[in-house]
Amino acid sequence: MLKIEHLYKGYNKIPVLEDISLTVKSGEIRGLIGENSAGKTTLIKCAAGIYKADRGTITYDDMEIYDNPKVKERVGYVADYNEYIAGYTVTKMVHLYECFYERFNKKKFNEYNSIFKIPVGKRISSLSKGQKMRLAFMLEVSKEPDYLILDEPTSGLDPVAKAKFFELLINEVEQREIGVLISSHNLDGLERICDSVTMIHKGKVDRQLSMEDMKSELIRLNVVFEGGASKKVYEMPQILKISNVGSIYTLVVKEYDEMFAAELRKNGASFIEPMEISLEELFVVLEENREGQELEEMQGEKLNTADAGK
Repeated sequence: MLKIEHLYKGYNKIPVLEDISLTVKSGEIRGLIGENSAGKTTLIKCAAGIYKADRGTITYDDMEIYDNPKVKERVGYVADYNEYIAGYTVTKMVHLYECFYERFNKKKFNEYNSIFKIPVGKRISSLSKGQKMRLAFMLEVSKEPDYLILDEPTSGLDPVAKAKFFELLINEVEQREIGVLISSHNLDGLERICDSVTMIHKGKVDRQLSMEDMKSELIRLNVVFEGGASKKVYEMPQILKISNVGSIYTLVVKEYDEMFAAELRKNGASFIEPMEISLEELFVVLEENREGQELEEMQGEKLNTADAGK
């Protein structure tokens, strides 16, 4: 099991990660999501043993990874931007991996490359970003690691390559029971493959749930208000987002139940259809509401300061 406990990491006394705790079990794919600058890449690099935690621990099967080559051999890491020895050809890079990693499986690499079709005679410096990303994934998976740490692994991939990537990743998890921690802005892709999700905000864990529980936290409703939605509907605290095309309204709500549905009908709803919300829509709605709340708090602080100065 990958276990991160009470992780703190900062730069120049400015915290980037604060009290982060999460686990990834064998055979589990955990998604890591958050806004830009939330600290995802720093967390990934700590988990990969590249950055040393200022406080807290990161262990794989009870062994710390930082400055531990034996543990790092068991962990595959694909960065958001991959640079290898620029003058090497792909073939030479594969040979280097064979020398460094006892478990490197060249047959697997060739099988994967029959799908991704990276020209093995080309120098790495001449490969596109998408080709480098595919190469990194193939090299790291061919190490046959027990865990995979992936930071934006679909960056630069076209839709066909993305679909193949997710298919191969799922196969690897199913066949070898590896644990995966994956950070990505491709939330549609994460929704299809993840068992659980950790959402971080400004360096802290905001939510940590199974994918099923995460998506049940909010629900989307298609509601018909034939005379238009009243002001009272817009003021309902359960509604986080509301939009409409004519008389058909789309509501994203929390704590949906029959009592709330009855309240909608009381206020003119003639039709209510609950729909499952996507991970991407859930994330966007939560972030928009968070930003609105933070703005209100800032404005309130300014008013209090102004009043105190009078």
